[in-house]
Amino acid sequence: MQRKHKISAFIPVQNVEDIIEKTLDTITWVDEIFIVDAFSTDKTVEICKRYPNVKIVRHEYENSGAQRYWGMPQVANEWVFIIDSDERCSPELKTEIEKILSQEKIEYDGFIVYVKTKFLGKLHNHEFNLGHYGMRLVRRETYKTYELLNVHSRLRIKNHSFIKNKKAYLEHEPIRDFKQHIYKMARYAEWSAKDMYNKGKRAKWYHFVFRPPYKFFHHYIILGGFLDGIGGLILSGIAGIGVFLKYYALFFMEKKDK
Repeated sequence: MQRKHKISAFIPVQNVEDIIEKTLDTITWVDEIFIVDAFSTDKTVEICKRYPNVKIVRHEYENSGAQRYWGMPQVANEWVFIIDSDERCSPELKTEIEKILSQEKIEYDGFIVYVKTKFLGKLHNHEFNLGHYGMRLVRRETYKTYELLNVHSRLRIKNHSFIKNKKAYLEHEPIRDFKQHIYKMARYAEWSAKDMYNKGKRAKWYHFVFRPPYKFFHHYIILGGFLDGIGGLILSGIAGIGVFLKYYALFFMEKKDK
């Protein structure tokens, strides 16, 4: 299968020396690996330089959306494969992307990719708490459509399609250390609360009473987290706790502002 279009993989990194090799090993097939490093103090950059076709630039970290918005215009190729340092590209996803790039004319400007969560060594097939669909294969110029938020910035590409092969996915392993994960939850809760606060939203008593249990119910029952055993139970519980922390951070901002 001969590619008619070249592709750059885009990865924002910061102090990920323990995991970055696993990610890079799954994307050596791209024409360029473009890395935006947020001034790592460990061996992240040194490890990245061992790989072919790597270009490294440095930019102070604000959030993942800001890193992508700043960096994507600088990649060398028209097509961009967005992947994070805690994700890995499955062989089937590589094949599907190469099928798209082998077309003479590509009809769409972006493609949504399925993301599966790996938790404590097990790949979860049913829950969507930390697994989701994401716009990951896009034309470079689509960076202009980013809706920039502190958490979960997203590309608003109208002319898009899906990579429908369920075996073609990104494997996402966001939880590797208990203490780091608790810190990450608090940080994301605060960032989400800032986005809500800036939009004029305020925390009410019913947000604390109803939103966290519903989040748990939605992930554990409706999305089938119970099918993944105790791991699905834990991840669904984490989803509920994350919602509670978000509204707690929002409530704290309100009181502090007053």
